[in-house]
Amino acid sequence: MEIFNEQVVHTKQQASEFNWDDSMLVGHEAIDETHREFVTLAATLINCSDISAVQSLIDIELHILLHFDNEKAMMERTEFPAMDCHIDEHNKVIQAVQQVRELYSNGKVKLNDVKRLAKALIDWFPGHVIYMDSALSTWFSKKSYNGAPVVFRRSITNHLSEK
Repeated sequence: MEIFNEQVVHTKQQASEFNWDDSMLVGHEAIDETHREFVTLAATLINCSDISAVQSLIDIELHILLHFDNEKAMMERTEFPAMDCHIDEHNKVIQAVQQVRELYSNGKVKLNDVKRLAKALIDWFPGHVIYMDSALSTWFSKKSYNGAPVVFRRSITNHLSEK
């Protein structure tokens, strides 16, 4: 995950656009709930101040460590075919968050860099959910229930009416 290659920092107005919506549902209750928490923490991180940055970094780091560990256990338990690729992506995110937390805590990077990390996480997350976590949810449902997850998206009507 590249975090130091962008010059623009999100403003509070831009960050407020990163909210949970039903397009992020994968049809697995535990994963979906964890994703809701991630969205909240990423939005908090991009809106943090010098005073709250360290705690926001710690909060999102602890969240992703637990989140990714739970998904890894699910993948191992069901022998998910794309497990190595999925775990590699998680490890890159963990490394980026830990690197920025450590550098910021030691005064080696500024708040702007923390916000660039937050933006990178916000940009990364929807694609990860759509391609990787939805595949995991489908695989888990197939292995556990011999079926596919059913996802009801309340906002689909809004998306259709905009076209």
